[in-house]
Amino acid sequence: MSSPGARYARIAGAVWLLFAAGSAPALPAVTPPNPKEVRFGVIAEEANEPDRMLRVYSGLLAEMRQRLAPKGMSLGPLVITRDLSELARRLKQGEVDMVIESVFPTLELQERSGQKLAPEFAIVRRNQREYHSVFFTRRDSPLKTLEDLKGHTLVLQAERSTSAFAVPRAELARHGIGLVPEGQSAEGRKVAFYILAGAELNQAIWVLNGKGDAGAFNDSDWARLPKKVRDDLVSIHETRPLLRGALSFRVGLDPELKRACEDVLLSLHRDPAGQASLESAAGITRFERLTAKDLAEIGAWRLALKGVTGPR
Repeated sequence: MSSPGARYARIAGAVWLLFAAGSAPALPAVTPPNPKEVRFGVIAEEANEPDRMLRVYSGLLAEMRQRLAPKGMSLGPLVITRDLSELARRLKQGEVDMVIESVFPTLELQERSGQKLAPEFAIVRRNQREYHSVFFTRRDSPLKTLEDLKGHTLVLQAERSTSAFAVPRAELARHGIGLVPEGQSAEGRKVAFYILAGAELNQAIWVLNGKGDAGAFNDSDWARLPKKVRDDLVSIHETRPLLRGALSFRVGLDPELKRACEDVLLSLHRDPAGQASLESAAGITRFERLTAKDLAEIGAWRLALKGVTGPR
């Protein structure tokens, strides 16, 4: 019997070949899990590093497997997908049962999968349950308000980012300002343009160097900027807060299996081994059940998506 590490290596190798092919066909269908097996699905964040998600979540998945086994249940191999469309398809086909994502991709997955996904837990990362987006510019810039961004270029991170793309876009739309890629004709519309820097520090540096007029990302990234960088920048607008992320289950998942996963996930932060597995998964501190207030706020952000193109 091969070890989990060997299985991960084979999966990563297969995913690497698919990404390297560029125009390769869609990932092969995953055999639907048996009733006592749950499958966790993710989106490959870096096309040139498809095994990264295996490294991020291997510790958490291993700990979950160990804790589910005495209950007669198992956790299947990590399902790595290319994008939201691929993940939504696999949800609809019952090939993915559990997803961890930020709020806007979660809402988009709900829509694309035909409401086959239900948020259940809030994700607390590095002891932070909520965050908000900060719009910033150079300290000597004439831009002082969100309305001043009309006709100017906003440096954002990536189109699937919640705090550094989706929230800024929704906030601009709320103020009657569209957001289009740089170089696209505005055709008399009231719009701002955007370019993508790929990382938060890059966003700040690009704004300082005049590659863009302003930027936007979450308040934690703003606080983590090197002092010599942040001292030359100034915040001009902040959005209302939203959850850092949500863990969702596929609608229709076997109730006994779902309850077992919930019990395991909610208990992980209570002992050192569980804490270590959470920390290894991109700094998760703990999972908490969503409250009625959380669900209402998610609904409010869903309304903010109306009329605005969803993340890719």
